[in-house]
Amino acid sequence: MTAALELPKLRRFRLVANGLTATKWDTPEDKAKTGNAILAFIAKGMREEVFSKTLYRRVCQMWGFIACYNRDGFAGRYFGSTQGKIAFLEHIARHRCYGDPEWTWSDVERCLRDVLHEHQICAFYRAELRREQNEREKATLRALLSRHGLPPDLAPAEMRISAVLTPPASRAAPTQMGLL
Repeated sequence: MTAALELPKLRRFRLVANGLTATKWDTPEDKAKTGNAILAFIAKGMREEVFSKTLYRRVCQMWGFIACYNRDGFAGRYFGSTQGKIAFLEHIARHRCYGDPEWTWSDVERCLRDVLHEHQICAFYRAELRREQNEREKATLRALLSRHGLPPDLAPAEMRISAVLTPPASRAAPTQMGLL
């Protein structure tokens, strides 16, 4: 099970072009538009199936990510599980955003990193991971209890007394099996 946490508060934040620097290849409007698309993707729960090739091309060049073989590899690694999503967010949170904004997208990287930090997005996903782990452990416990029953030392007192008073089922005497 993978979490798709919807974060409506994050959707309200918008990057504006007048705070960004143009590069030789991209206008501040391009940077703002793509930055807002990345924020919207995160706000909608980072679902693997909606991670587009356009987002992949940009994100794999930001925050020091190394491009995977293709979009599916990147999406599978980072958006296929809650742990992957946490790894993605923590990678962004740790990145120092190097480079001159006239040549890189470091201004967008820094702004998005700060927004994610301010809204404590990593903490939301860590809490979801703990909840998922708790649910898995409860399911395992239910399966074990249905298979093996409650241990005698944890059974209610009346069950323990009846177990002591009930004679064990008789077993047939073991037999030696011959080879011939």
